[in-house]
Order: sequence, then C-alpha cells, then structure tokens
Amino acid sequence: MRTLQARKAHNWLAALLIAVLVTLCLLSMRFNSPTSDEQNHISRGYHYLVTGNLDLNVAPPFVNALSAIPLLFQRDITIPSYDVTHTKTYINQFAEEFVWVYNDAERVINGGRLAIIALSALLAYFVFRWANELWGAPGALLALFLYVLDPNILAHSQLVTTDLGVTCLFFISTYFLWRFLSYKRIVDLALAGALLGLAQATKFSALLLLPTFGLALLIDAIITRDQPLPFGWRVPERLARTSTRRAAVFVVAALFVVACCAFVAFWATYRFETGSLAAPGTEHATVDRLIPNSTLRQWAYRVVEAVRVPFPTYFRGLGWLGRYAQRGAPAFLMGQRSEQGWWYYFLVAFAIKTPLPVLILFGMALVLSLRSGELFAKRQYLLYLPVALFFLATFLSILNIGYRHILPVLPFIFVSAGQVLARGTKRWLGLAVVVLCLWHAVGSLAVHPHYLAYFNESVGGADNGYRYLVDSNLDWGQDLGNLKAYMDENGLQSVHLAYFGSARTDYYDIDALPLPAEKPADLEQRPPAVYAISATYLQGGYLGDTEAFSWLRAYEPVDKIGYSIFLYRLP
Repeated sequence: MRTLQARKAHNWLAALLIAVLVTLCLLSMRFNSPTSDEQNHISRGYHYLVTGNLDLNVAPPFVNALSAIPLLFQRDITIPSYDVTHTKTYINQFAEEFVWVYNDAERVINGGRLAIIALSALLAYFVFRWANELWGAPGALLALFLYVLDPNILAHSQLVTTDLGVTCLFFISTYFLWRFLSYKRIVDLALAGALLGLAQATKFSALLLLPTFGLALLIDAIITRDQPLPFGWRVPERLARTSTRRAAVFVVAALFVVACCAFVAFWATYRFETGSLAAPGTEHATVDRLIPNSTLRQWAYRVVEAVRVPFPTYFRGLGWLGRYAQRGAPAFLMGQRSEQGWWYYFLVAFAIKTPLPVLILFGMALVLSLRSGELFAKRQYLLYLPVALFFLATFLSILNIGYRHILPVLPFIFVSAGQVLARGTKRWLGLAVVVLCLWHAVGSLAVHPHYLAYFNESVGGADNGYRYLVDSNLDWGQDLGNLKAYMDENGLQSVHLAYFGSARTDYYDIDALPLPAEKPADLEQRPPAVYAISATYLQGGYLGDTEAFSWLRAYEPVDKIGYSIFLYRLP
C-alpha cells in the first residue's frame, strides 16, 4: 500500500514539474519577438500542411508541419501566392510575406510555439520515464528537475525551430531501442525504427541516429551473444551454429526491422513523394550544364525524366546542406572571427552555456557508471554513446553557429545524472545534490525570461556572454519588442539601430534611424542620441567587414535589452 501511495506521489510530483516547464515557457514566450529562423519554419510548415506542396521545404518538414497545426484553428490565415518557377528566390520572400505582410506576426509565431512547448512536455515525460526505469523515482525526479529548469531547454522549448523537435525524437527513439535491447520486445524495436524515421524527417543532424543504432546493436550482440535470439526468431541451424553467427543474425535482423519501420514513417512524412533528383523545372538545365555533347544530352534527358526516386526533396536538401557547409558561415568565438570555424567551438559552448550544477552531476554520474560495472549490464552505454557521437561530429563541422546544434545531448545527460541520487548511500552526497539543485534553479530563474542568453558562472553569467559567443547562443533577434517597451518606458522617440534579426521595426512601431558602421567625424558636435546595436553586429558577425561598428566597443553601454541589444547614449 505504501509503495502504491509513494508511486502516486512521485507521479504527481513529475506532473507538477512538467506543469512548471509549460508555465515558464508560456510566461517567457511573450517577451521574445520572432527570432531569425522562426518565420521560415512556420511558413514552410503551414504551406506544406495545407497544400501538400514540398517546393518550399529545403529542410525536412515533419516538426515544421507539427508546429503549424495550431494555426489551423486560426481561420483568417492567408497564404501568399507565388510562382513555382522562381521558388529558389522566393523561399525567404514567402516567409517574410506570410508572417509580416499577410498575417499578424506574433499571433502566427506564438501559435506555432505552442506545438513546440507540447513536444518539450512530451520529452520531459520520457526523461522521467527512462530515468525511473533505470534509477527509480528519486533519480527520475532529479533528472526531470534538471530538464525542466535547464535554461537551454527552456529557451528552445518556446521557439518554432527544429532544434527541440529533433532533440525530442532523437531521445525517445533511443529510449525505445534501449527497451528493446533490455526486454527483446519487437514492438519496442518497431517504435524505435518509426521514431528514427520521424527524426530524419525533422532535421539533417538526426543522421547521427544511424551510427547510434548500429553501434548499440553491435555492442549488445557482442556482450550477449550467448543468449537466445529475441521474440522467437528462428533461423537455419547453419546460421545459428556459433554464438558469433547468432550475434550477426541478431544485428542484421534488428537493423532490417528498424530500416523498414523508419523508411515507411520517413516516406509518409513526405506523402510518399517520388520524382527526379533535380529540382522541378531544372532537369534539362542540369543536364545541359554537365553534358556538352548534344546527342548524349538527348539520351540523358530521357534517363533523367524516367528515373524516379522516393523523397527526392530530402536528397535535394542534403545537397543544399553540403554546399552550405562547404561555404561555411560567419562565426565568433572569444574575440575571434572565422567562416571555417574551430574544432573546439562546441566544447567551449558546452562548457560555458551548460549550467555548472549539470556539468558537476554529469561528471559524478560518469564516474559512478564506470565504477559500478553496470555500464553494459544495464545498457547504460546508450546514455553516453549519443553524447560521444555528437561531439565527435562537431569536431568535423565548420558550421559554428550555435549551442542549439548539440541540444540533443542534454536529455541523455540529465538521465545519466539521475543515478547520483539513486546510487548515493552517503548522507553528504544527498546534501550535495540538494545544494546543486538549488544552484541550478537560482541560476536558471535569474535570467528569466531571457533564457536564450544564459551563460554559466564560469564566464560571469549572461552579462558577459557576448564576449564569448553571439548569434543564436545569445542574440537571435528576440529582443526587438523589448526594445520598443524600453523606448516607451523611457520616453525615447527614436534610436539609431543596427538590428540582427528578421523581425520588422515597423511592426513594433519603432522609429529606427541608421546606425553608422564607422565612427562619425562630427560625433562630439552632434546632439545626444541613443544608439542601439545587436550583440552579433557589435562583435562584427555577418557583416563582411569585421571592423564595422567596432568603434562602439570603445564606449560603455548605458543599458542592455535582454542581454542581446546594447544601448549607448552618445556623445
């Protein structure tokens, strides 16, 4: 009876923590103007959801379409018309018009954010569930507490992007793979495969699930190769004669089930699309560019027109990503600027943007896992394998544009940290966990509602974050509405503005004058004025000229808007 009552109490506490997550997201969401990428995700998702047309979807569409579902309940949503022959140049223009011209921007964006908050609540439940199965209720509540109050999770749980979506699907698919390896039930393997497919249909970084699944199955087969095959599989005796062969059969059969389920789920999100790998209307242009001989071109036209592949839009998106990655993107790290990035960029970002209590608990958990001898017995390695693969992948990436790209490692870290409380037998350890949890809560809530700008105490917190990282780590255009509120409160009629973001100043009724990229020669003779600049531009990001606006760095800002827009009163 006591056990049942305790279980109910733990479940109620978990529900309460998830309610706290949702409440914090809803309360802070209204302080965030549409960030740079949100208009693209929501517009493409709604367009695909309503029309079934994939022309505007450079990236996989699944979570974008999910985020657009709340917009179906807004009856006055208008879709701009466009000419499909100019899709390439119209993609960004379509998003701009959909959000800012034809519809009310904040109403559209905040509607889409509700779906992402729901996904975050679902992920929170599975963090609790997996930790509960591994460590019991105390460890599960610790893992959930860390998730709910993590500022990086809170920041991305209220933005219409694919970062939280891929984090959710990556984690839950791995959870069901763990259940399959633990209990050998085919339904868990099928769910793992289907979720793997949906993750691929959310973001290209989900490709890291493929080696995660392959390595996990291989490790398990090697460790448990003397066990019987799961769920009554029967194979010819010549194939199952030795334990090594049985292990090989296990891996191949499991991968086959995963591949089938993933393929169907993935293709379904593309509405079972088939077509040419070339973009619509460009098949002959591509052939003309590659084949100079006119006779051979005629044959090539026929081949291109005849060959059809499933989900060609996805493959074209992969090609776009490859070209984008090859070009690189402007990046800033601790005073340095580069378009080719640094191999250690994400290690630094992880070290200074992850709450220190989380890092400490994760380090303690890793030590406990290695000392317990249960790293393989309880298949705890599945908590560490995705983390290792993600960081290995980042060493090769030259796209250093945000902590959000390693967001999927966090749920695994939280679940792993849960064992510190579950395994702790010494009184001081329990007290240490309580202190760390209080530290975690205070550090997170101290930046409310500006969770995107969180930096831990090792660099002096959010106030000093701009010295180390910018872009989506700190400044994603989210504070334009807050700038307007500041202007109203302080009686400012206009500002000289250099704003990094996609939100519109006219939407917020901001009288914005151009901010000079070079120091005006007559600055000292000018009447006093307020200069506002986004942190990314202040640090020379995305400008082509890294010295642009550098003259402002010689002055001390009189105020900051949400840590991302700096205000100067000059002369």
